[in-house]
Amino acid sequence: MTLPHTAGLSAGQPSETARDLKIGGVCAVLGAVVFTMARLLHGDTPAADPRAALDFVASRPTYAAVHLIAVFAALIAMAGLISLIRSLAHPTARLLGRAGLASHAVGLAVFSVDSTSEGLALPELAEAAAHAAPGERAELVRAAHAVAMTTHGPSLAAMALLYGVPLLLLGVATALDGYPAWLGWAGTVVGAATLLAATGLFLSPPLFPGALLYGVLGSMIVQLWLVAVGVAMLRRAAASARATADPVQRRRSS
Repeated sequence: MTLPHTAGLSAGQPSETARDLKIGGVCAVLGAVVFTMARLLHGDTPAADPRAALDFVASRPTYAAVHLIAVFAALIAMAGLISLIRSLAHPTARLLGRAGLASHAVGLAVFSVDSTSEGLALPELAEAAAHAAPGERAELVRAAHAVAMTTHGPSLAAMALLYGVPLLLLGVATALDGYPAWLGWAGTVVGAATLLAATGLFLSPPLFPGALLYGVLGSMIVQLWLVAVGVAMLRRAAASARATADPVQRRRSS
């Protein structure tokens, strides 16, 4: 009889799959937690007001560092998703997972360029503005506005590709492969909401505050889903290890 938690494991390699799931689960949880911490340290930059944005950045000496930490945290979480997709046995789930991973990889590339560009440019402008004459400060404020306008589109594309499309597809994939149904459909709903929110802000920037997308959805709800997926992977790994060990123990006892 096949255990529910091991129904989606690849046949023939239960111990290897369990190990991959265990490592991947840890990566998913760790990446999500570190990403959330980095975003909390980042805060909500008032990008619509470049003068206030420079003052905001000047008051946060870790502003550049948290952007880099967020990139590496997203990369760690991606390692967890790779392990998840490798463990999928349902053909349709595997196809959806690979498509979601492709989107996630492109989104991570866009996010890396966008995040590090803003994370390096604004602190340098803020540092220069703190010691500039009034006329020079006005030029630096205009430069900060240009940075915000230049990175706004890529940041929305990153959110859509990094979290919107992948969660939409991976939610369905996990539901098909025997993970808890609530986990799968929660991922689908969160992914669809993230994709729609990013698209809406791209087409109509004043539609709603960007903090709802970047802060609430991207930095909290999405990361909670990743933590839940990581925990589910660890539970499936433990179930696989028990299923592998039971026949061995029965042979030894006999």
